Amino acid sequence: MIVRVEGNLDFKYFILWEIYMPFQVAAHGFNLTDAIRSSCLQEVEERLQPLALHNFSTRWTLSLEAGEHVAHLSWTDGSFHGDVTTKCEDMYQSIHLAAKKAHDQIKKAHEKRYDHHLGARDKFGT
Repeated sequence: MIVRVEGNLDFKYFILWEIYMPFQVAAHGFNLTDAIRSSCLQEVEERLQPLALHNFSTRWTLSLEAGEHVAHLSWTDGSFHGDVTTKCEDMYQSIHLAAKKAHDQIKKAHEKRYDHHLGARDKFGT
């Protein structure tokens, strides 16, 4: 949960807005624990949410496949979107690597869009 405060704090009057980002976690082949769910949420809040420009949402799908822990992350940030899948021997490591790959994807998508537009402005002298 992200909290935003608006108003003049000198007057003991302010508006407290709670902004909820869409966040989903699903588990296949095992029971989803609070610790695993909070690990996903922590990765999103610390690594991905600071890069978000628009309405940001994530959907995690965690599963066990042939003894490997699989973390699949789908994310959207306005018109930007991406998918990441990682496999490791440890679920927490899979979650961490998926968040790291998604971070790189988001960063690259934003840089590509803004660098592209920057180049057009330089080309036409505006």
